[in-house]
Amino acid sequence: MKLAMELTQAALQATPAAKPEDVRTPEALLTALYDVISGPAGKARDWPRFRSLFYPGARMVPIHRAKPGGPPGIFSITPEDYVAWGEAYFQKHGFYEKETHHQVAGYGDLLNVLSAYESRDKPDASPFARGVNNIQLVFDGQRWWVLHISWMDEKAAGTPVPATFVRK
Repeated sequence: MKLAMELTQAALQATPAAKPEDVRTPEALLTALYDVISGPAGKARDWPRFRSLFYPGARMVPIHRAKPGGPPGIFSITPEDYVAWGEAYFQKHGFYEKETHHQVAGYGDLLNVLSAYESRDKPDASPFARGVNNIQLVFDGQRWWVLHISWMDEKAAGTPVPATFVRK
């Protein structure tokens, strides 16, 4: 246990400092999370800001289906894996993701947020994807952190995002 705590402390020290306004509340953290990945093609994202939102060891788990009705493809990546993918993808593709609705459940300093989203390639374009992020947040006494994000879009789910989650 002592070694794990020492490793976590070292990882925390290596994590870029977050903007205080990004991690003050769960809502601010969600806003920062969507903001930092959104922008036009060719615009560099603020990857240190992105990294600053995640607790060391955090995971990201996209869930997809290769074909309707097929088994889900589930794989786990790190925020660093997402940065590597994002640097190449965002050079050629505009990407704007906005939350349309969320539901929060929690206990103590642990929150689970179901956050519905719409993805666009331009701010005023029709969404090319809709889905739901399942985001686990934790408060360490001073700030909020992302522990885990898993997401599934309508194609992978095989069903539309619930009407109560879609922007009106």
